[in-house]
Amino acid sequence: MGRLIYLDNLRSFALLLGIVFHSAIVYASDIKYAIQTEERSEILSYFCYWIHSFRMPMFYMISGFFSAMVIEKKGTSFYLDGRLRRVFIPTIFGLVFLAPIQYFLMEKLNSPNLSLLEFLTLFFTKDKFQHSHIWFLVDLFLFSMIYVLIQKPLNRFANWKPFNALHGKLFYLIGISFFLVLLAHTQFGKGESVYGIFKLTFVYQFVFFIVGVFCFFWKEILFVIYVPKLKPYAILVWAILVSLLLMELEISDPLWIYFSYANPMFRIFHIFLWVLSPFLWTVFFVFAFVQFGNEEGKMGTYIIEASLPIYLLHHPISLIYAYIMKDSPYPIWGKFLFHNLFVLALSFLLYEILIKRTRSLRFIFGLKVN
Repeated sequence: MGRLIYLDNLRSFALLLGIVFHSAIVYASDIKYAIQTEERSEILSYFCYWIHSFRMPMFYMISGFFSAMVIEKKGTSFYLDGRLRRVFIPTIFGLVFLAPIQYFLMEKLNSPNLSLLEFLTLFFTKDKFQHSHIWFLVDLFLFSMIYVLIQKPLNRFANWKPFNALHGKLFYLIGISFFLVLLAHTQFGKGESVYGIFKLTFVYQFVFFIVGVFCFFWKEILFVIYVPKLKPYAILVWAILVSLLLMELEISDPLWIYFSYANPMFRIFHIFLWVLSPFLWTVFFVFAFVQFGNEEGKMGTYIIEASLPIYLLHHPISLIYAYIMKDSPYPIWGKFLFHNLFVLALSFLLYEILIKRTRSLRFIFGLKVN
């Protein structure tokens, strides 16, 4: 198995799509966020629900796939070294220097005279500490460490093929994922957390990381040869229908309401769609990137390397921009468009001028140091 360029590009796409998501959510109705404008759009609300329904599970599925591949090809020591350099170090930097910005701005909305020093002395405590957008790196690092501990029995289980047909394996993965997420939801509420790690979200995303591991050993879903057999255009239709249903349930049956207080049938169906949507959209996007994002070039190589630093940088920039411009009188679509352009331009500029060219910053942001 050579380099899977389409999966590298798709992983970068999943990260960078978060830039648009985090700007759209500022102007979206029906969704609570750190900083939002007075005028909001229902269209952007649906847009955010759509992105949120598949983006991070797809990212973790690809990460699980590559984790299994790296360990099989290079060994556990090589994998651990990579996780420490490319995930753990950016995680620590992000938690200390980038994550506090969101919560400082949120506090400033209520207490305009609050000083940064006063805020930080409270923030770095057990009760106040939160991860902001760095949560995905915290979870990714923990997933990687758990996988190292359970890889041998898990790999043996993955090599035991209960089904030979592609569709049978897909149904098996969806069924097991649904059962595990539903079981977790009966035990945890969506808002329950330990040291900033949300329990239900952690289980949900870890399930997709493990699905990615199975996809490596079974060569299904994420592997180019098998994708056309799944009829991607038919799956696109189903993915759209599932997303529309899921959006309505996200509004009418929010997951922060405990299972015991919800309508059991609606909640079970909600959880099923919550699990099904990432599978459907991942299959479609793998097909799309096989067709249109499977060639190695300078731009693709640049984006693959730059995606993590730019994603880490964009969120505080987006929030600061929203904090300053939230009361501006301009039309909402103009604000949304300029918001995206400003965040993208400044994030890429900081990467190009500072991070890319500075050895210490390359190390901090998890890039190779030449």
